[in-house]
Amino acid sequence: MFDVILLAVDGSKQSPFVTNLACQLAKGQPSTVYVTCCIDESYALEDNGDEPGEIVDYPPAEAEQNTARAVVGQAMATLKQAGIRAKGNLIVGPAGEALVAEAARINASVIVIGHRQLSAFGRMMKGSVSADVIEGSPCPVLVEVRGN
Repeated sequence: MFDVILLAVDGSKQSPFVTNLACQLAKGQPSTVYVTCCIDESYALEDNGDEPGEIVDYPPAEAEQNTARAVVGQAMATLKQAGIRAKGNLIVGPAGEALVAEAARINASVIVIGHRQLSAFGRMMKGSVSADVIEGSPCPVLVEVRGN
């Protein structure tokens, strides 16, 4: 049913629930799950516009990327253990916009994402990534709410 699944993970306590949901969708199907974690532009080391040969030492960005790689690696290990074809992916940009663009790029048939219960202040300051994805998505969006 869903041949290309974009799985958005962020390392929150909800990530295992979202990963298990993607497993349920892909199990027994010829699906590929693209395990995707978004990195804020200010912490991205690749394509940072520096002059060729210039070396940038920015430990917070390195830590952010290492954490994102670990989050993607954990989800991929779970999927592969279940016999599901998975590819890891780090993307850069505002999370909602970047996930919608990535879904279009890979021609995703569904996006699997979590939803956090933010306070009114949190929504005002950060916005809702899942709402942004739902609003702009080129495909259906499955939102996992367990684990909040």
